[in-house]
Amino acid sequence: MVLFVAAAVLTIWGFAADSGGLRTAGWIVWGLGVLWVWVTSGGRFGLRATMVRRMLRDTGQLALAAAQGDPVAMRTLGLAYKINGDLDAAELWLRRAAEAGDAEALFDMGRLVEQHRGLAESEEWFRGAAERGHAVARAMFAEGGVFHPDRPRG
Repeated sequence: MVLFVAAAVLTIWGFAADSGGLRTAGWIVWGLGVLWVWVTSGGRFGLRATMVRRMLRDTGQLALAAAQGDPVAMRTLGLAYKINGDLDAAELWLRRAAEAGDAEALFDMGRLVEQHRGLAESEEWFRGAAERGHAVARAMFAEGGVFHPDRPRG
């Protein structure tokens, strides 16, 4: 709202003062305001809504590739289900991708378990990702990380 008020003031002031610079600044602020509404709106034109529509459109192709054993497709399908709130399907596909050896899927499965069952339950998934070279998971077991043996628990 503040962006639109500022844009209106700059634009009107620019026309009143016959100042091209103020009018230009006003139009830039108008554009920023429209962009802000588009990105943050939960409605039809929101960024999240656009992403969800694209994922749903591509879900058929992902499901086909996942059914054929593609671990990246399995992981992507699992994340799409997670974003859409179907946690059972998300866990199913992330688990399959993780069992196929996808380090990213192991990490994503760890995040899913951590968010819904707690950090202790997620350790095995993060450990598997770390063992397969996932950088963030490896940092979790390094000195100062949440799973480092010397870190105080509690």
